[in-house]
Amino acid sequence: MENLIEAPSEVRLIEESAACGMTSCDESAAIALRSRPLCVRHFIPVCIQEIESRGERLKNGLYDEAATLAFKNFISACAEQASRFIQDDSLTDGSTKSSLEGFLRRVSQSGQRLRRSPRLSSSVPIFLRREDSGRTWEEETWTITVSQHGASLVCRHPVETGGALVLSRRDRANRVQARVVYCRYNSEGWREIGVELLDRDDFWGLSQAPRIQPSVQPA
Repeated sequence: MENLIEAPSEVRLIEESAACGMTSCDESAAIALRSRPLCVRHFIPVCIQEIESRGERLKNGLYDEAATLAFKNFISACAEQASRFIQDDSLTDGSTKSSLEGFLRRVSQSGQRLRRSPRLSSSVPIFLRREDSGRTWEEETWTITVSQHGASLVCRHPVETGGALVLSRRDRANRVQARVVYCRYNSEGWREIGVELLDRDDFWGLSQAPRIQPSVQPA
């Protein structure tokens, strides 16, 4: 579009007057999302839909460094423009500003959930332990996938998102602090949790070998 000024990634501010591209909307466009002109009000849901769609594809597909970087840039550009709208004195609608602030919080969470490294399917035997006063427990389990910064694994005890756990490898004397990032039941009926490793680099030895040799899963 000729009336767009340069901005990073696929999110561009509109310099001159243009109509919002959403059906039945008579408001002026303030931004173009992938060349689609949008008013501030419609920018939020359209951007959220785009972020969730692209995030789901990255989550379910093989790790793609280029696609992940492009997605991070897209999130950053959306957050930058939302911040500009909030600081714009001409935007006097308190409800819209509140929606933009909520959008910024949601965008931040989407960025934090991005994988930072490839996942490998690998069954590594571990001890999983919760060290909390009154609710300490330990179990023997195994990983489903591992990555440089985390893992998914089977867990028989209930856990909460954000909760702290300790992982100890049963084949080595290694321990690492971890934070729960999700908890769900997988297709085989196991409780599966995802954890982010907090205080140890290369816990799985991924820099030393192209792939961890899988071991037999315990019954």
